[in-house]
Amino acid sequence: MNPTILLCLVLFVGVEISFTSVIWANVIIISISILVMLWHRAPLLSYLRLLLVPLIPAVGIWFSIRYFSTAQSAHFAWVMATRIYAYAFLGGLFTFSTTTEKTLASLEQNAHIPTTFVYGMLGAFNFVPKIRSEVKIIRASAQMRGINLHFWSPQLLFKSIVAALNWSENLAEAMTSHGFTENAPRTHQTIIRIPWWNYVVTVVSVVGLQFILFSSLN
Repeated sequence: MNPTILLCLVLFVGVEISFTSVIWANVIIISISILVMLWHRAPLLSYLRLLLVPLIPAVGIWFSIRYFSTAQSAHFAWVMATRIYAYAFLGGLFTFSTTTEKTLASLEQNAHIPTTFVYGMLGAFNFVPKIRSEVKIIRASAQMRGINLHFWSPQLLFKSIVAALNWSENLAEAMTSHGFTENAPRTHQTIIRIPWWNYVVTVVSVVGLQFILFSSLN
């Protein structure tokens, strides 16, 4: 599915369930997300993370609403708990359905996001492995002087920020030298199009969600 259409659909669903109190809607969203992740062959560890990471906030909000709120509504407690998992699995659905590079390219071509912003974001994502390597170098050089730097150490954070600023300046100069000027026309090696069935899936998903929400209210 086209990343821009998928992103809009995920954001729409996430916003709409924020203003509703239908447990079955959250459960169906979680189930569909799991099926999509299975279709894209997501690793088993990903399912475990999506189940365990939201567990503490989900259990915490359930107990808070069920036993310590003024209403003490069991229904609303389950709504909030399942909503947290719905958000988590919506993120998993989007993550395993596309890639960062394809998403940014689609936002540029289909959503007409400025080229400089898109390629700047792409450069920032590609800097992540380099930042990790730089942090290891900073910690290793500090240990050679008998200093142990933890991830919360101000010295480690300051040196990492300085290195990131230097890389950002180099990236900006490189983009300027390659002609990445604002609103300048550019060609693309790969053209990302939106197939017609993407619109069908989007309309069916939105209409189906409205049916679930409004039928549960009656």
